[in-house]
Amino acid sequence: MIPIPYMVAALLFFSLKSMAQPYTSIELKKDKPYENRTLPAEKTGNKKFTLPKRIYNNTVTHFNYYFNANQRLNEILERASESHRDDYTQLLSFYDYDLETTAQDQIDTVLYKCTAGILLHDLRSDWVDNLYMLMGKAYLLRKDFDSAQMVFQYINYAFAPKDEGYDIPIGSNASNAGGIFSISTNEKRPLWKKLTTTLPSRNESFIWMTRTFIEQDKAAEAAGLLALLRSDALFPVRLQPELDELSAYLFYKLNAYDSAANYLVRALKKGNDHMAKARSYYLAGQLYELAGNNKASIQSYQTAIRFSTDPFMEVYARLNIAALSTGDKDNALQENLNELLKMAKKDKYDVYRDIIYYAAAKLELSRKNYNAAQQWLLRSVSFSNDNPLQKQQSFLLLGDLNYDRKAYSQSFRFYDSVQVNMVKEKEQERINTRKPALQLIAMNEENINREDSVQQIATLPEAERTALLKKILRQLRKERGLKETEETSFGSDLPAGNTQAADLFNNNGAEFYFLNSSLRSRGLGEFNRRWGNRPNIDNWRRQSAVDKVIPAQNQAIVSADNKPVPKKEELSLEALQNTIPLTEEQKELSNTMIIRGLLENGKIFQEQLDDYPSAIEVYEELLRRFPRAAEAEEAGFNLIQCYRKTNNLSAADSLQNAFAKTFADSKFLNNTNAANKKDPAEIIYSNIYNLFIEGKFESAIQAKKQTEQQYKNSQWTPQLLYIESIYYIKQKADTIAINRLQQLLTSFPSSPLAEKAATMIDVLSRRAEIEKYLTDLSVERPAEAVTRGIDLTGPASIINTIPKKDSSVTATPLPKEIKQAPGINLTNVVKSAPLTLAEPEYEFVPTDTQYAVIVLNKVDGMFVGEARNAFNRFNQEKFYNRRLPINTITIVPEIQLLLVGPFPSASDAVSYTDLVKPQAASRILPWLSADKYGFQIISPANLRILQNKKDIAAYRAFMQKILPDKF
Repeated sequence: MIPIPYMVAALLFFSLKSMAQPYTSIELKKDKPYENRTLPAEKTGNKKFTLPKRIYNNTVTHFNYYFNANQRLNEILERASESHRDDYTQLLSFYDYDLETTAQDQIDTVLYKCTAGILLHDLRSDWVDNLYMLMGKAYLLRKDFDSAQMVFQYINYAFAPKDEGYDIPIGSNASNAGGIFSISTNEKRPLWKKLTTTLPSRNESFIWMTRTFIEQDKAAEAAGLLALLRSDALFPVRLQPELDELSAYLFYKLNAYDSAANYLVRALKKGNDHMAKARSYYLAGQLYELAGNNKASIQSYQTAIRFSTDPFMEVYARLNIAALSTGDKDNALQENLNELLKMAKKDKYDVYRDIIYYAAAKLELSRKNYNAAQQWLLRSVSFSNDNPLQKQQSFLLLGDLNYDRKAYSQSFRFYDSVQVNMVKEKEQERINTRKPALQLIAMNEENINREDSVQQIATLPEAERTALLKKILRQLRKERGLKETEETSFGSDLPAGNTQAADLFNNNGAEFYFLNSSLRSRGLGEFNRRWGNRPNIDNWRRQSAVDKVIPAQNQAIVSADNKPVPKKEELSLEALQNTIPLTEEQKELSNTMIIRGLLENGKIFQEQLDDYPSAIEVYEELLRRFPRAAEAEEAGFNLIQCYRKTNNLSAADSLQNAFAKTFADSKFLNNTNAANKKDPAEIIYSNIYNLFIEGKFESAIQAKKQTEQQYKNSQWTPQLLYIESIYYIKQKADTIAINRLQQLLTSFPSSPLAEKAATMIDVLSRRAEIEKYLTDLSVERPAEAVTRGIDLTGPASIINTIPKKDSSVTATPLPKEIKQAPGINLTNVVKSAPLTLAEPEYEFVPTDTQYAVIVLNKVDGMFVGEARNAFNRFNQEKFYNRRLPINTITIVPEIQLLLVGPFPSASDAVSYTDLVKPQAASRILPWLSADKYGFQIISPANLRILQNKKDIAAYRAFMQKILPDKF
């Protein structure tokens, strides 16, 4: 029998040729001192790769270079994962590390090790492809995606199977083995090869190349490669989980949550890391929840709880389960609440009680149990000694909770407890907006409640009123630690002539002094009258010690405007009786304080907090209680505005009519009417402007000359000068155009049109030179590059230059009844179903391609072209990396549409209009008045219907129902 070592040696010897790495080579540019030195990698192929040389190269390359580089790469990922913090209230990131973090770590050392391992050894070593693989991973983790893609592409081609040194076209008939077309490397090997070689890295490079495409947002390339690998019969089973993981990552990036969750769960069959599994199941639960699959989401959250060792994750998983299962079982929420409270009682969750109680409060809030929620939040605060971030969240939720239930005093108190710099920016804005307003509202509410209370007491009979005031007095004095009745002097209750000192130690048989509450209260009062409010410190008799404390106390008794606050009145029955409004004058003064408090609160809700429902409630209370008050006029007017803000138009109109009758001479109505009146000169200039824009140039110029003799400059003058100059430029009257532009520059240097005027003057001064250059310029365009027109039928999401299609491809013939309009492509739209005569209706599909539309109303064609050029310039500045064509379509003679796009979806088109609208008047079209243009979005299908119906108002009304606040 042959010994095992000899068998292995024989296998190595006979497999030298088959084990050699593919035909790789190195081209390295060296510095001058090293030009004549040859690296071991450059010597590859000069000599036979003998067994001793192979063993040496494999051993050194593996353990000195690959092992160390791989270890360093794993440490980088581990550090990035440890520094990563998941927010379980938001959708988790797909990976538990961030590429921004890995890119800042010691990636260069990995690249150095890999490069040295390749260059300093024979390229026929079995570990060369593994080193290239590590190098590609390192480039990806450094966010150098182009380099990573080049490395993975090199592995794909250089280490593909060869035919005696010649390349075999990948995926071609030449690589067809047994009727199977494959791009993968077959990993099925005999036993002796498994013992003597490593697994090829080429198949793994496909996985990482897909990851690179996804990180570069090349979704089409990533999806294509994934589809090829999934249908490849030779793709190894060991890499299927990684393939599923990348499929999940691609769908995650594309917001296809249901598919992402399905593939993510499929990828979880590998590995025994329970915490990683728990995180993945939690993410899958979030994805299923976003996709609306609540049942699968609950199952994923429950699995995450089973694997989790992180109490944070367990708490939020239970919170999510409770929110999702509320409709399935009546007691589902209570069951999860009970589970959370059981966790709080366990010692191992002792340090997480603040989070558990916070989660319990959110469960109570979901069923609108505000009192219980507040109690749990207060308990959360009490246990948040070592978790300041959680404490701020609890205080913030307490503030929001009390704000929603209109407990404004408590809401202010809790908002004031939040350390603003420790919460998110959006929450900081909410706190900074609400807190000052709530402080004023709380003060006004306190005054209103006090005046309501004293007015209620005033209605009682005198005997009941006196008894109630005595009871209140006893309570107040008890709260302040004072005796129930005021004594005139210390010791006045002793018999006359008795000058014997009081016996504190009960030598005369009386009760011990410190057990007698009456004596102690009387003694405290006498002490305070004699010595003042002394601090509870040692050596209180020493003036120096007292002086350090007394001024600090006095400084606190200063108002916000640095005026000293009056000293509190002494509590007595007479003082309380004086606060009761018993006379008509006192009642009127009390009502005035209530009215002013209500009006002030209503204005704060309306103007500072934009809380119109609360403002309506306050104004209505003021008008209900005090309809004849002087402040009712302002309250009524403000109430009308609040009704309109909340779209309660019927109530607003009704109150408007009543207001006009009751307050016919109201200053508010007069101010509104005055604002609606226009200056006659402005009306004339506006008409001239409209004549210019509508193309009636002769009438506009004549009217402008006549008006300038009567009126001086107005706000319309810069626009009129600019559009008039455009008219003269079209007529090639450059001298007059420059004169108008120079007048604009001189008279209105701060106008947004001044810069455009200066540019136009410069261009006009060189008009002949520019026209000659353009005439002589010869532009050659590639024959295959054609510009795509407006495709009103296809779902194309990106507009680019595309190659011409093969003429041999036949398109679906159009029915004879349909005529193709010029510039409109109706190919591939007509279905095989018979045509019907039913008139199509508008449909809004958010995922359809959409155009962003600029609707021009009564604008001459010359200015339509100028508007198109203006938006083109804006798009080239803002979207320099995208091509956004702009095309003009006429619906009716007075309505022109500028179509920008198309965009992949409605959200993209709306995002574009949201960006453009604020800048249109000041930057893009400052010469065109706002009533001459508007914005809209429209799909290709709806555009065809609009061209047939020619009713832009109907389409605008349709979109107003879909997106009421956008257009």
